[in-house]
Amino acid sequence: MINNSKALGVSDIIGASDFIKGNSRVNTVYVAEIFNTKHGLQELTKEEFDAANMVDDDIEGSREERSFRLWINSLDIEDLYINNLYDECRDGQVLLKVIHKINPNVVEWNRVEKNPNNNFKKGINC
Repeated sequence: MINNSKALGVSDIIGASDFIKGNSRVNTVYVAEIFNTKHGLQELTKEEFDAANMVDDDIEGSREERSFRLWINSLDIEDLYINNLYDECRDGQVLLKVIHKINPNVVEWNRVEKNPNNNFKKGINC
């Protein structure tokens, strides 16, 4: 197995004795190194990169906030695009739309405050 990975161009990071020990973390690092060397994915063309809007969507926020924002935007919810997760989710409307997209039978829209004008009504939506 190690000889085959060397033939693929994977750097020599572990030995045969490391496999025998059965440490799952070491094995995971080894598999990750193989994937990073020979992932089989093609590089994006400039047109694909521009179409994905990756540069504009990667400008601010923590890693978790950015991941959650990109996930919500990938759901293709009509009339919904999140630029600032914290500001746009304060009234609960976005969260309800996401829940409805995942399972249309969960949200009771007749009980939702459509235009919450105070923090109590916003909290009810959340």
